[in-house]
Amino acid sequence: MSENQNFSYYQYQVSLGYQVYIRFEDTDFEALLVEPLEILGFQKVEREKVKDIVYRPFQTKILKVVKATHRAAKQISIKQFSGFSQGLESLSQMGTYSVYKYHDIGMMIFGEGNYIWELGLKSTHNHEVIRAIFTRYISFALASQGVVGFWGVPVDEGFVVMSGKQSQNEALFVDIDKDVLITYDGVKNLNGVVQILRLDSSMKNEVRRMKKEELLSFLSTNTTHLSYTGLETGLREAIYDLCDIAEGQIYPEDNFSPRLEAMESKV
Repeated sequence: MSENQNFSYYQYQVSLGYQVYIRFEDTDFEALLVEPLEILGFQKVEREKVKDIVYRPFQTKILKVVKATHRAAKQISIKQFSGFSQGLESLSQMGTYSVYKYHDIGMMIFGEGNYIWELGLKSTHNHEVIRAIFTRYISFALASQGVVGFWGVPVDEGFVVMSGKQSQNEALFVDIDKDVLITYDGVKNLNGVVQILRLDSSMKNEVRRMKKEELLSFLSTNTTHLSYTGLETGLREAIYDLCDIAEGQIYPEDNFSPRLEAMESKV
């Protein structure tokens, strides 16, 4: 690793010990992204701490974040027609590397067995989209450890799984091995039965319990992890284990107050 003293690092969920980092070389560029990173649960750490860690294959990930070069910006502006695409996002293969792109915003190049990944950003103005991109990074980085993410928001007894659009790109992660739920509000222990809600616009003033097979299918198709080969084994196992401790409920969408409205009501 270079001895460049200008490097600065942010670590994801420091208290949980994940070796998932963001690296900056430009302090002005870094300042534009501090807010969304802190919302996601990244905390600035001393460079010496990162230098002294024991690197672990498939667990240690350092994402080098830079302003996209002119050449990269042109690639980011081109809509992806090969590989896997989902709305404005795409995932493709480039030799032994995977390329994730959010159209007109950023492009990330990564390899599962590589320590250093790179993200070039063309634009930093839309923090909601920036959170989505970094959420994908967390999903890719922690997949081999069975940490599974969902677009959604926490509730008192568990969480609601939504689309990214519905949750305004808010996401949460479940780590069954550590027995925790990781949300924008912090880390919460998974004590007792976890309630998982699926919103339904056709239901009125009633709640229906989901069968385990139904919940398993719902969760498996609504993760924050993008892949053109299907979910990794560790993620499938994590979702199966989650279904053993969870109670799935289909809940009337009209009766659910979105997180933003709930927050505004407290002001």
